[in-house]
Amino acid sequence: MNPNYEIIEQLYRLDIDSGLVTQDQRVAQKELSELAKKSRISEEIIAKTRTDMIFHEAELRRLYKKLDDLDERKAERSARLFAAKNDDDHRGLKRELDHVERDIRETQRRADETESRIEQSKAVFHKAETELSASISASEGERKKAQEAEDNSAGRLDEINKVRDSYLSRLDDRIAQHYMRVSKITRNPNGPICRVVERACGNCRIGLSPQILNNIARGKSVEFCPNCSHVLLPQNNA
Repeated sequence: MNPNYEIIEQLYRLDIDSGLVTQDQRVAQKELSELAKKSRISEEIIAKTRTDMIFHEAELRRLYKKLDDLDERKAERSARLFAAKNDDDHRGLKRELDHVERDIRETQRRADETESRIEQSKAVFHKAETELSASISASEGERKKAQEAEDNSAGRLDEINKVRDSYLSRLDDRIAQHYMRVSKITRNPNGPICRVVERACGNCRIGLSPQILNNIARGKSVEFCPNCSHVLLPQNNA
């Protein structure tokens, strides 16, 4: 039996463990990302509605001032109309008064709409504040748990990598270099090593030649899949 096989078996087990730990780490990182995203959305809504309220409140102050000016003008035109000395003056002042009253109605309508927008923005603002507070409070435990899981996963990966490096240092240089090259491109979460499964590569499922299968079965030499380049181990008959 080629002595490299024993080392490759150990690397294979380490890679499987590493894949599981990496999956746990990704789940924890996703949870942290989702929690941050939730809070960020609420913060963005709060910022936007605050800006909207400032704009609408400024517009409402302008409309209120215009209403005050129009009310003064209406009062002045009404007094002049009451004191009109002839029909022509009366008709002219009545037209002016009608224009002022139309302006008052239109300005009041716009003020009412602006007040409604402010109330809507306030409702959205308070809802977002409540949701943000609840999210921060409720997710604190989740965030702590996810952070601990992420830290534990990172620590476990460091341990696995150290052990892996010690095995790689004992492996034949040609095989070790091949292992490292394939590990950079494989999409298999279990790494660049796979077992033969029903006379085919366990990674890409491409059938293997009788010569390769024979070499693996006899433990004569370490073989690589001619299609995906993964390091091949004998089929597990346990």
